[in-house]
Amino acid sequence: MRLPLPLSSALVPAEPRVYDYLLGGKHNYQLDRVLGDRLVSTADWLPRAAQLNRAFGSIVVAHLARSGIHQFLDLGCGYPAPTFLAVPNPHEAAARIRPDARIVHVDHDPVVAAHAVAFLSGRHDEHGVVCGDIRKIGDVLADAEARKLDRDQRTGVLLNDVLPWIPDDAEAHQLLADLRDVLPAGSAISITHATADMRPAEARELAALYEQHGLAFRPRSYAEVRALLDPWPLAEPGLVPTGRWQAGPLHAQLPDAQSGAYAAVVLHPDQPRGNHA
Repeated sequence: MRLPLPLSSALVPAEPRVYDYLLGGKHNYQLDRVLGDRLVSTADWLPRAAQLNRAFGSIVVAHLARSGIHQFLDLGCGYPAPTFLAVPNPHEAAARIRPDARIVHVDHDPVVAAHAVAFLSGRHDEHGVVCGDIRKIGDVLADAEARKLDRDQRTGVLLNDVLPWIPDDAEAHQLLADLRDVLPAGSAISITHATADMRPAEARELAALYEQHGLAFRPRSYAEVRALLDPWPLAEPGLVPTGRWQAGPLHAQLPDAQSGAYAAVVLHPDQPRGNHA
């Protein structure tokens, strides 16, 4: 069963819905599927890359939970993963390691936020959902739902497949600077970021297709992504193609050139590297 199309969504596709379609989900409309099909006709590996990105999210949450982090801020959370992928969502991945883990999901799309609330049914006292603009992180953290996190405790922040949708470098830098100011020592940020380094022509075509449909999409080079992350120290293995950060089953199916993205975990500048080894 597909979602009915609300009037407010009738003009342009939305990135979370297109991503859901690439994953094989049902939280999308005809206009999202039209764009998704055009994207896949340009880069047939894109659905597998989306699956790899989603799998990375669960892998990195489990990694951070094992390092002692028990609360997470999921910025630009998007829709829950389709169940047939058998990929745990962030709060599920964290709970497998730390049953006491807490997570606050954040998205600017009110429909996405409403789905997050429904998905957390029965666990909403532990976890939170904020509908807000992550570029205004102070406002996000001031929300009553975000106050379910302890501001004095180490926090894992998820910025997976988010920064490419903030095309302005100054805004992207400011978001990371604001996070650096508000996070306590020992915190970490997970990022994945689309790049044109691996398949330049296809990446340019994908960006153009998004632009034609009213969506700003900015793949960045290795040097540009690394510059965004300064002065955050990189955890091992550094900034690498997504499947190489911690190889899983999907990596065997998808060469580096087709992941189309880099991944990294960066540590709070006041935190020694060894604590997240």
